[in-house]
Order: sequence, then structure tokens, then C-alpha cells
Amino acid sequence: MKIETLNLHGLNVEEARQKTVQNLDWCLNNGVDLLDLNHGKGHHSSLGFSVVKQEIRKLLKEEKSLKEFGYKIVYGESDLPIALSYDDGHTLIVARGLENEYLGGGKQQAKHQQIFSKEAQQKRKYLKGINAQKKARK
Repeated sequence: MKIETLNLHGLNVEEARQKTVQNLDWCLNNGVDLLDLNHGKGHHSSLGFSVVKQEIRKLLKEEKSLKEFGYKIVYGESDLPIALSYDDGHTLIVARGLENEYLGGGKQQAKHQQIFSKEAQQKRKYLKGINAQKKARK
């Protein structure tokens, strides 16, 4: 999987937009599977929220070439498997169909698949119910 990262920390909104458009064009034309836009959460912003994050996500929603090239926007806070390693300080541009893939080496992918499989989720839900029953009896 071809992965590229773009760090937008320390840039103003206009610089971040220009850099994003340039890198996005390059990635779309060079078959990159995942572009990680690291815009930050806004902790260092004087406004108390990430202006760059807001503007970049707005820009991406308006970008028609993403759909034409077969890409999807996945927010870092998403619960999709591709976003497990990220948080709300990231926005991912993912080749369509890969949003359900796990990142990392073979061992890491196997671990994520085991933890987040439907069977594992059902088992956790079952065990949670048993623990709730035990607490209710006490």
C-alpha cells in the first residue's frame, strides 16, 4: 500500500490549502493509496479549535476529482479499520475499497482483524452482559 503523509502544522489556512491541493494532485496522479493529512486538533490555535482542519475538510468535500479518481475522505476519528491508528487531528484520503483494510505489518493486521472482527465484538458484548448481571446480583 502506497502511503504519503502531509504535515500541515504551523501553516496558515492559505498555505495549508495550497500545499494540500498540490500534494493531492500529485497523489491522485501517482496512484497513492492513502494520503494522511496531519492538520492537528487545534490545541495551539488562538481560537481554541483547528481552523486549518475545518478549512481542509471543507476543501476536500468540494474537490470533485476525488470521486473521479475513486477516492474517499475518511476522518481520523472514524471507526473504519483504516483509521484505527489515527485521531481527529488527521484526515485521510483513501482509495475506494481500502477503507476497510487494516494498516501495519502482518502481525499488526492480524491483531486488528482479531480484535475488531464481528465475532470478537459479539464476544465482548456477551461478556459485558454477563458482567452487568453479576453487578446487578450484588
